Amino acid sequence: MSNISEIALLTNLYDIYGSLLTEKQKNIFEKYYFYNLSLKEISEELNISRNGVLDSLEHTKAKLLSFEDNLSFYRKIKKVEELDIPNHIKEKILEVLK
Repeated sequence: MSNISEIALLTNLYDIYGSLLTEKQKNIFEKYYFYNLSLKEISEELNISRNGVLDSLEHTKAKLLSFEDNLSFYRKIKKVEELDIPNHIKEKILEVLK
């Protein structure tokens, strides 16, 4: 998986499953993926080690992928978006999934 497609996947999974993460995990994830802060910048801002930031990001990534493996909401949303049905029906189905 390329870096760009991995980032896109992770941010989509975060949109779906982010509420299942701890505040610390959300904070670090958002700083890194949404605000493009470096590991060093995050570690200095949060007063934790660079390795602590990296460990948190890896753990969060694993959790997001595990949530998707078990619940498959992202895959289901993608399948609905690809259906050849009227948009108003797609929107109703997506409301239920989200």
